[in-house]
Amino acid sequence: MTERPVLSVVIPTHDVAPWIRETLETVLAQRVAGMEVLVVDDASSDGTADIVAEVAERDSRVRLIPSAGRGGGTARNTGMDEARGRFIVFCDGDDLVPDGAYVALVDSLARSGSDIAFGDYLKFRPADTWRPTDVMPAFDRPARGTTLRDEPTLLFSRPCWNKAFALDWLRGTGIRFPDVPRSNDIVPMVSAYLRARRVDVVSDVVYLYRERPGGSSMSARADSAASLLSYLDQELACARLVADAGDERLSTVYADLVRERDGFVHVARWAARDAADGADDERVRDALRELLEATPPFAGDPLRALVLRMAAAGGRAAIRPLARWMTGLGPQPVADWHAALDALDAVAALSPEEREALITPLTSSLRSDDEDVDAWHRLVEAVRRVLGERALMLVPEARVAERDLGRALAARRELDGRVTHVARIGGSLVVEGRSARGQDACVPVLHDGEFADRPPVPAAETTWRADVRGGWRWRAAFPAGALPLHRPLTPALLVAREDIAVAVAGEGELPAYDPRDPFLYARVDGVTVVRRRRHWAPRAVRRALIVARERARALR
Repeated sequence: MTERPVLSVVIPTHDVAPWIRETLETVLAQRVAGMEVLVVDDASSDGTADIVAEVAERDSRVRLIPSAGRGGGTARNTGMDEARGRFIVFCDGDDLVPDGAYVALVDSLARSGSDIAFGDYLKFRPADTWRPTDVMPAFDRPARGTTLRDEPTLLFSRPCWNKAFALDWLRGTGIRFPDVPRSNDIVPMVSAYLRARRVDVVSDVVYLYRERPGGSSMSARADSAASLLSYLDQELACARLVADAGDERLSTVYADLVRERDGFVHVARWAARDAADGADDERVRDALRELLEATPPFAGDPLRALVLRMAAAGGRAAIRPLARWMTGLGPQPVADWHAALDALDAVAALSPEEREALITPLTSSLRSDDEDVDAWHRLVEAVRRVLGERALMLVPEARVAERDLGRALAARRELDGRVTHVARIGGSLVVEGRSARGQDACVPVLHDGEFADRPPVPAAETTWRADVRGGWRWRAAFPAGALPLHRPLTPALLVAREDIAVAVAGEGELPAYDPRDPFLYARVDGVTVVRRRRHWAPRAVRRALIVARERARALR
């Protein structure tokens, strides 16, 4: 009888001809004495099987096996059924395995007798490489003979390809991979983690995951409604497994995984990018609601929590503007925000933290270029109703009368103002900037965001010069004594001969903190904000008295 291999490598493939040869090269370069490589082809039509057959002719360790059915889950199950090794690993047909990876995993299991060995991994694309495990404390140090309950953040890593398993143990669990459009390994992996008697964590990078260009990979199709529904269904099964385990620490980590990480990311990407007609919105809404009900609460990012609540109550339209802003795709047209604000009425009362978190994305959209004046005005009124006047602090156009709003928005687009530098010079705040129009069209001012009825603060002196790249450069000086104390002041442009101030974006670096500087500087969502504070001498005396009092208390 043929001697049992030490390691079985299962590689499911489907139309990966551009990458499978390189994948096999990295797998076959592993220095494991006694290794079989089972490539299970899932009806490839691009020549993948021919390439594998060619490699198998030259290397007897490689075996090409047709899958027992259609789907990546069945292909993995077929490989698991055919495997003869003492240990088993899974690899995808478009990824890479670093030198020494399988030796590190196999040696760890052979020495410890554990059921699973986890390894570190990287993800890469043509111009970028990153380490997802940076946010997973379980990967900060090696461990041997530990458990999921001891290292609960192992839950954050649920792919099947960065780990090795004791094959007899894995078969004994009865775990199988489902054939689903998305996330076909998260339920088998959570099941395995919970059933494992002991697990190891090795410090070696054992896998390089390729983010493929184009739309052919599963990752590229992850934003579709079908993929999201598949993920939500599989995640609900995971939620029930974790709940049945009855471990509080594990439940807390799992809540973080759903509400702050995987769950939020899947929902936000779908809402931001999916251009379908919304036929599956109701199914997504119901599936998300069921998952959230099965997942413990988690005190994380209030905006992420609000997005999930709104999506479960109102579907994609309710969160699309927020999702686009949070995924870096830019603000939505202001008209799209009306559905989002209406959806707030369908969720429980906003917490103070959620109200605060909503201000920045809403004001970002109000400062974006939008010609729908009526929708813009209705959004301003909705912001006032939901969040209060303070939410409009960085939007001076919101202060003008409704009849002047069209002129204000047109002036903002026409002037296209930018702040390029701000600093204290002598006893004045000096603001430098550029605009498309010169002194005949506008005047630099400071807008007081806290008081709607307070007029903008004019500059004591403004100089103008033509910009060689087109437009104008300006330099405005505001004496410190003329500015109010402890209030947020934002540079703006006052339209000439009209009582209309428009927003100015901030660029460049801000001055470093200086305890003797009478001004504090900040950049809030792309807008420069300056606060005048009291003279440094009284502040220094006050601080010295506080320090002396604290020392006196410590000596008692």
